[in-house]
Amino acid sequence: MTRRQSTRRRFLVSCSAIAGAGLAGCTGGEEPTETDQTPTPTADSDGGAEPTTTATEEPTATDTETATPDQAAVETLVSVGGDRVPENMALGPDGGLYFGITAGEVRRVPADQTGDTGLSLDDTEQVATLPGAIGVETAPDGTVYVAVATQDDQAGVWEVPPDGEAAQLVGISGFPNDIYYDADRERLLVTESRNGVVYAVTTDGERSTWLDDDRLDTESFGANGITRGGDDDIYVAVTRAPEETGRLLRVPVESDGTAGEASLFFEGSAIFGADGITSRDGDIYVAANSQNRVVRVTADGTTDVIATGDDGLVFPSDVLFGTGDQRQSLFICNFANQSPEDGAILRTSVSQ
Repeated sequence: MTRRQSTRRRFLVSCSAIAGAGLAGCTGGEEPTETDQTPTPTADSDGGAEPTTTATEEPTATDTETATPDQAAVETLVSVGGDRVPENMALGPDGGLYFGITAGEVRRVPADQTGDTGLSLDDTEQVATLPGAIGVETAPDGTVYVAVATQDDQAGVWEVPPDGEAAQLVGISGFPNDIYYDADRERLLVTESRNGVVYAVTTDGERSTWLDDDRLDTESFGANGITRGGDDDIYVAVTRAPEETGRLLRVPVESDGTAGEASLFFEGSAIFGADGITSRDGDIYVAANSQNRVVRVTADGTTDVIATGDDGLVFPSDVLFGTGDQRQSLFICNFANQSPEDGAILRTSVSQ
C-alpha cells in the first residue's frame, strides 16, 4: 500500500498551565475497547477546560484499515519528558524542526540532526520563551509565529523574529490553536477552536475573520489543525464532531484571497480527535489524538492507519513531513498530557 503527503498542522484542549494552572485533557476518541475512557473537556468557571471521561466506541472495521506489515518503524527523535509537553511543529527555512512546548517554549532541532534518534531536550536549541505555546509556524524570513492560549490578554499570536525577542502580534480570545503561513499573501491563517473560526492575520497585526462556517463550531473542540493541499485549497480539521466523528473541511482560496465555499472532504470515526494535519499528493494525514494514531485520508474517502499506540504514539497532536533528504520522514508530536514522561517528537518513514 502506497502512502503519500505535504505540509503541516495541530490540537490541544486547554492550556491555562502557562499561568500556573494544570494542563487540561484534550478531546478525542479511543480506539481499543468498550471500557476505554477518553478525556473530554468541560468548561470551568474561568472559561478553561477540565477533563472528564466518557466511554467511546471503536471505529468500524470498514472505516479504517490497519497499518501494513511493511510499515517503517517509529523512532524517537527527541524525548521531552517531564511536565513540558510538546504540542505542535513546523519546519523552518533553514531546514530545522521547530516545536512548541505548552509551558511556554519554542525549541529547534538543527537540520543536520532531524535524522538522528535518541536526542534529549538538552540537545535542542531554545528559540524563545513565551506565556505559552500551542500552534507553531515559520515564515520564509525565519520569523516564528506561535499561538498562545492563556485565556487572558496575552492570548493570541506571538511573533519571534530572527535574533529578536518574542512579542504579541495580535490578541485572539477563545482558544487560538493552529497557524498556517500563507506565503502568497504574507499572512497567517489561524484556527480558534472554542468558537470554530479561522482568522486571517497580517504580518503587521491586522485581524479579520477568514472563515466562519457552522461545521467548524461544535459543542466541544471545533476548528483545529490547518494546512494547504497540493491543490492550493486550505484544509481545516474539526476535532470532535457529532456522533463521535472527526471532520475535514476543504476550502478553496479565491483570487482575492478570501475563502471560497467550503466543502466536506471527510467525516468519520476514523479521525475522531483530529488534531494537527498535513498533506501530501492529495492525501491528508491526521493526528487522531486520543485514538493514539495517525490516519491517512485519500480524496476518495479511503482511510488507513500509518502508526498507532503500539508504535509509541501517546496522544499525538501534530504531524509534519520533512523536506530534502527527509522528505519521506513523517514527524509526529506526542502531546502525552496525561503521561508527560511520554512527551516526544517521533519520526517514521512513509514512502511516496
